Amino acid sequence: MNETMLAAILDTMEDGVAVFDLEGTVLLCNTVACELLRKKPLRIHDLPEPVHAFFGGVRSGDSETVRLFGRAVRLTYQDLYENGLRTGAVLLLSDLGEQERAERLRREFTANVSHELKTPLTSISGYAEMIENGMAKEADVKRFAERIRRESNRMLSLVSDIIKLSELDERGIRAQAEPIDLFRLAEETVETLKSAAMVRGVTVRLSGEPVTVLGVPALLSELIYNLVDNAIRYNRDNGTVFVRVAGRTLSVRDTGIGIPKHHQSRIFERFYRVDKSRSKATGGTGLGLAIVKHISKQHNAELTLSSAEGIGTEITVTFPKE
Repeated sequence: MNETMLAAILDTMEDGVAVFDLEGTVLLCNTVACELLRKKPLRIHDLPEPVHAFFGGVRSGDSETVRLFGRAVRLTYQDLYENGLRTGAVLLLSDLGEQERAERLRREFTANVSHELKTPLTSISGYAEMIENGMAKEADVKRFAERIRRESNRMLSLVSDIIKLSELDERGIRAQAEPIDLFRLAEETVETLKSAAMVRGVTVRLSGEPVTVLGVPALLSELIYNLVDNAIRYNRDNGTVFVRVAGRTLSVRDTGIGIPKHHQSRIFERFYRVDKSRSKATGGTGLGLAIVKHISKQHNAELTLSSAEGIGTEITVTFPKE
């Protein structure tokens, strides 16, 4: 195998690899290693200080985690031998930044789920205990039962959304994608949500034209549902939701309260709410837009947000050409 072929193979690796000879000259350095080191080193002495220090007294098989330009990187050293003679060494660089981020998100998600479930469970437990111990007057039992039902429905919605996100995380789009009429799908979703809109005094208007995109029907239906449902929940009394499908683009615009500028970059995060009291009052789980983001990403669609306080919010999903 020649050096060019070997370099091409190393460039397909997710980890960084740098190969040195006995004099400390760099023989090979794949793209990931050069990116982590911020340059292509010529000799061991050219390495950043944390990496250079790692080489001091290192033995084959040694591993250490260092910080490189603000990123956690695991370094692993291995001697190279040919015909029983040591000919050089290889340095493996593993970027732990994504692992750290995933672990942080996992901890935040667990804490958020625990908090979101604790509140309705505490409420249900309290009302049930009062009824069980005969502390609730007969006139109050019906009211307490209604609150228990409402809190139970809230938990069911939360668990349902968590399961959806978990499935998206785990398997992505395994179902076979197919050509879908996005306008027809939006039409069906708007019809489904009409009664919920009427309860809140909100009008939903659909416009546009038939547009065919490649996708998974169930996921795209979920995406449209969450966008329209969110626009209804956070609208004003007697407000309007405008749903438009045209030119491979789906847009959902409301006449609601709008989103402050400093919140806009975070509204697609899991459990992030601009107005927590309003979200809970309307039955929102804080996961709807996170699901929208996930589904958009898996369909290689571009997700954009435009919002102004007191005017409303518009979210647009633009699908790629087939």
